Amino acid sequence: MKQLIKKLVKNIFNIFLVIIIVLFYISFQVSAEKENEFLSIEDIHPGMKGIGKTVFTGTKIEEFEVEVIDIIQGTGITFPYILVKLSGDKISNTNVGISAGMSGSPVFFNGKLAGGISHAWEMSEHNLCLITPIDIMLNLFNYIDKEEESFYFNNLNYDKIVSIPLDENLVNKLKKLIPVLDTLNHNQSHNVTGDINFSYIQSPLLIKGFSGRALDFVKSSFQEQGITMVQNISDYQGVSTELEISTGTINIMPGSAIGIQLSTGDVSMMGIGTATYSKDNYVLALGHPFLHRGDVSYLFTSVYIYHSFPSIVMPFKVGSSYLLLGEVIQDRNSGILAKLNKFPNIVSCKIKVSDLKRNLITTSGAKIVPQKEIVQSIVPSLLIQSVDSAIDRIGQGTASIKYGFRKATAGEIIYYNNIFFSESDIAVEISKDLNNLFTLLYQNFYEKIDLNEIVMDVTIKDENHKAIIKEVKLDTKDYHPGDSVKTQIIITPFRKPDVQKEVQIKLPDTITAHNAVLIIRGGSSKGRIGEKPLEQDNKQYLLNGWVGIEKYLNEIEKNNQIVVELMLINESENWETKSGSVTGEQNTENNLKLIIDTEFVIEGYHEIFLNIEHEKNDEAE
Repeated sequence: MKQLIKKLVKNIFNIFLVIIIVLFYISFQVSAEKENEFLSIEDIHPGMKGIGKTVFTGTKIEEFEVEVIDIIQGTGITFPYILVKLSGDKISNTNVGISAGMSGSPVFFNGKLAGGISHAWEMSEHNLCLITPIDIMLNLFNYIDKEEESFYFNNLNYDKIVSIPLDENLVNKLKKLIPVLDTLNHNQSHNVTGDINFSYIQSPLLIKGFSGRALDFVKSSFQEQGITMVQNISDYQGVSTELEISTGTINIMPGSAIGIQLSTGDVSMMGIGTATYSKDNYVLALGHPFLHRGDVSYLFTSVYIYHSFPSIVMPFKVGSSYLLLGEVIQDRNSGILAKLNKFPNIVSCKIKVSDLKRNLITTSGAKIVPQKEIVQSIVPSLLIQSVDSAIDRIGQGTASIKYGFRKATAGEIIYYNNIFFSESDIAVEISKDLNNLFTLLYQNFYEKIDLNEIVMDVTIKDENHKAIIKEVKLDTKDYHPGDSVKTQIIITPFRKPDVQKEVQIKLPDTITAHNAVLIIRGGSSKGRIGEKPLEQDNKQYLLNGWVGIEKYLNEIEKNNQIVVELMLINESENWETKSGSVTGEQNTENNLKLIIDTEFVIEGYHEIFLNIEHEKNDEAE
């Protein structure tokens, strides 16, 4: 028995030893593969020459020459960068040099990947740039499968500017390469002062489909986030606005032109960059942030490059996406990380606008990435453009709106209806309400709401459909518990005959107040989606998730309603509201609030003080 146990232990030890050797071999192979595939920044030195890869036109990857000037590191810089000068026919003969869209272009020394081009200096005739080391970019793989909340970076300029302090050694190196450095701030004794500021090569968002003031609105919205935009010239020939989804194996090579798509359809929005490295269905690109949002969900596409356009600040590539490859899942300081054949839950937006005067109906739509800042920027601008296109003017109008929202995890769609009037700009008026609705949905404290469908149906009239509460009449001002307060409300529509509404509120038999105030007001007098802006009204955020929001939108007072509310004053003279919302002219014993629907946008406010007496003492005697 002892012999058997001894033999068993020996076998187990041998198996364990084999496992250790195999694991060591695998680790050694991975290490060797990394050593053979990548070049660490520690092994890079001034004077080294290599090649870079990018797409200058079409889809063909072409090479250019690279020479290392120095390794840049120091305070205020997140990680060291490689300072290089680019050269070769493709850099010098195009008269544009480095252009936005080259971000991420891989650079190789002795066949090993050193990193991706990320920052450029404007005064270098667009041939001097920084490389983000591949060691740093590979850290993006650490975020895979990590359950981290999406984080919004308020400071989009983080490492956007890399300032390199000038010293005599660096200036002497640069002078040989950059003649303009003779004008830098240094004296005859060569005591050098000042910095060289490198900006990351941010590709402007190429937009198509927006025009007129809608274009100005969407540009303004993105500029607040630190993003510039330019109009795209055309689409890739033979490709519709609906991107074809790639199937099968996708071969993204270092140097391939890639797109980060934020919307497709009637309005498209895309940034262009270059793939730095790909492995195991993942792609690293840019070498700097795109929008710097952390965990993200953008569309990742192939791009056809038309041309690089000169610019005083930075030349930029223009092109069109033609194949949907996957999803960008990380957007951080060292670049973006995309996963192939994985696609985000796109937000589908459909808009229908009817102009009754012109008897015209227009429709538009877009598919938008599910980032709330992107949705909140694109959808209101698309709504303004849709209304402008339908009515072909800017100005007065009355709009009946029906907005529907569906979240990714629920089949039911919730609706919000209202009527608006504007004397100057009806399109902007209804888009403001849409912005408040987005705040209501996205800022809920109890539930994270991911939208996947937005539908909007808008009907526009030229006429002024506003009415003012002109007069309120009561049969008496003295009441007893249990009495009905009969109210006659006279409203005056714009340039139309007066309209009379009659309602009554039954006082509870148990009422104890001595006095009460009857308030009659128009729904539009309270403002949009609540009396206070949503940012100042915490109750809007504390709705019980999707169910609470649906209930709130169904019950909220609308602009076309007359609100009749009885507010009681108790014996200590504190105001006490006994209200329960009802639709129409129905009433129950405990309801001291009525909602009356009309076809007008109602304005006006009236207060009437009532005297509520107890049973008469002389009858009891």
